[in-house]
Amino acid sequence: MPATDPRNRARRRVTRREFLERAGLTGAGAAALAAGIPSRRAVAQQAGAFPEWIPASTKPAKRGGALTRASAWDPPLIDPRLTQSVGLYQFAGLTSNRLVRYAFSDEASGPSDLGLKGDLAESWQSDSANRVWTFKLRQGVKWQNVAPLNGRELTAADVKYCFEAYAKEGVQTFTFQEIEGMETPDKHTLRIHLKSPNTLFPQNLAEPIALVFSREVLEEDGDLKKRLIGTGPYILKEHTRKVRIVLQRNPDYFDKGRPYVDEYVILSTPDAATRLAAFRTGQSDFMWLASASEVETARRTNPNAVVQSYHNTLAPFGLALAQDKPPYNDVRVRRAISMAIDRQKQVDTVFEGHGIPGWGVPYIYYQDKAPTLKELGPWVQYRPDEAKKLMAEAGHAKGFETTLFYYEYFPQMTSQVQLVQQELKKNLNIDIKITKLDYTTYYGRYVEGKWDGMSWGFQSGHAIGLDERTYHYMYSKSTKNFFRVNDPVIDDLTTKLRRTSDRAEQRTITKKIVDREFDQVLRMWMPYDNGFLVFQPHMRNVAAGALRRTDGYGSPTLARAWIEK
Repeated sequence: MPATDPRNRARRRVTRREFLERAGLTGAGAAALAAGIPSRRAVAQQAGAFPEWIPASTKPAKRGGALTRASAWDPPLIDPRLTQSVGLYQFAGLTSNRLVRYAFSDEASGPSDLGLKGDLAESWQSDSANRVWTFKLRQGVKWQNVAPLNGRELTAADVKYCFEAYAKEGVQTFTFQEIEGMETPDKHTLRIHLKSPNTLFPQNLAEPIALVFSREVLEEDGDLKKRLIGTGPYILKEHTRKVRIVLQRNPDYFDKGRPYVDEYVILSTPDAATRLAAFRTGQSDFMWLASASEVETARRTNPNAVVQSYHNTLAPFGLALAQDKPPYNDVRVRRAISMAIDRQKQVDTVFEGHGIPGWGVPYIYYQDKAPTLKELGPWVQYRPDEAKKLMAEAGHAKGFETTLFYYEYFPQMTSQVQLVQQELKKNLNIDIKITKLDYTTYYGRYVEGKWDGMSWGFQSGHAIGLDERTYHYMYSKSTKNFFRVNDPVIDDLTTKLRRTSDRAEQRTITKKIVDREFDQVLRMWMPYDNGFLVFQPHMRNVAAGALRRTDGYGSPTLARAWIEK
C-alpha cells in the first residue's frame, strides 16, 4: 500500500520516520530483504526480457489516489534560475509549464519520440532566417489559485518577464542571452528576436528546466527559494529540506480533467537500500534501479512489479579533467588516461553486462543504432602499453599525483571510481586521492568550476534537445561547458549545426562533432547503464522517454499517470 492509501484519501499522511520504519529497515528487516540475491549471470540473462517501452493503457483513466516515492535527491534550492539539479525538477516540472514540451508517455510512439507538443503555447513558427520566433499562447490559462497570483490569467508579458529574468542571472543565462529582444503584440502573442539564427530554439524552450515562473513571487521575495507557484498540474504544498515534498492536484489546470492523481509525496531517502526496501514493502510506488540484480531482488517480493528497461542513448557521467591547465591541456595525456581505463570491464562487472561503453551526444541524433566500443575510436580502447608510451612522450613517464571528487548517484558509481583509480595507478602511476561528497557540495563545486585535477563529472540529465547536448555543453564560452571544452573546431561545428534546418545535414554535422570529441578526448565518458524503472502494478501511463526519466526531469508525464486498484 502507498504511504497514503488511494482508497482512503482522509487517511493521515505518513511521516518520514513512519515511512522508514514501515520499510522494514531494522536489522532483521534489512537482512530479510537482502536475502536470496540471484547470481549476476542469471539476472543478466533475464534482463533482456524487460521491455524498453510500456504502451499507454487503453482503459479509461481513473481519478483519485496518491503516489509516494522514495527519492535519492534533495533539491539544493527551489529557484529554477539558480540550479539545474534533478532534485528540483523531479517536482518543478509538475508545478510549472514551458512554452512547448516533449510528448507524454500516452502520446509518444516510443522512448525515442522527440516530437514537440504545445504546452503554454498552442503554436509557434519562425521567419525564413530562423531569427524571429512567434509563439501563440493558450487562452484561459490560469496561475495557481495561491497568493499573490490568486488564479489570474497567464499573459505573454508574464513569459517575457520570466525569460528576461533567466537572462540576468543563474545557470540558464547562456540559453536566454541569445535573445536580442521580445515583444507582445497582444496578451496571447510572444515574439522573440534572436541575436543569430537558431533552427533548434523551440527545443531549448522545451527543456525541462525552461519552466515559466511568476513575476509576483520573484518581486515580493527577491528570489524563488521559498515559493514556487506556477500554472502546472500540481501545487507545491510543502517543501521541507531533507524530509519531503508534497504536491496536491491543481483543480484549475488548463488541461481539463487532469491530473488524475490527487497527491504526490516525494520523501528524501539518500540511502539506496532504504529506497529498495520501501518499494518492496509497498511504501514507494516507483523507483529507479541501476542493475538487473537489484530488479530481481525487488521482484522476489513484488513479482507483479512492472519493469521498464530504460533506453540508453548516452552516458551522463565521465572522468572530467581540468583540461585548461597542465598536464591535462596536453592531448597526449588525455589520450593516455583514456586508453589506461578498461571500459569493457566496467560494463561486464559494474553493470552486469547490461551497460554501454559511454558517449556524450545521444546517438539517436546521428545514427540509428547505438555505437559499439570499437566504433568510438582508438583512444577509448584499453591499450595500457600504448598509454604508457604517450605519457612518456608528454614528459610524465613517472606519473603524478592528483585528486578526484564525486557524489554517489547510485551505489555502483563508487565501484566505477575505484576501478578507474586502480587502473590509472597500475598502468600510468597516477596516484589519485578520492573524496566522496554530499550531493549539494558536489553539485556546487562541480558546476561552479571550483576544482582542479579530476572530477567524476556529468552533463545535466535534463537535456533532451540537440542544441543543448552540443552547443550548450561544448561551445567554449557556454556557462554549461562543465568539462571545460575549448576547441575551435567544436565551436565552428556546433554553431553551424544550430543554423542548419535540414535533418540529414544535422546528422552529418553531429557525427563530425562526436568524432572530434573522441579524437581530442574532450570529454572522457565512462560506461553507464540507464538501468530500470520499476513500478507497482497499479500505476498506469508512467513509461519514461529517452533522456527523460519519470522520476526526474521527465516528471511532467505524471500529469497523465493514474492509479488502477
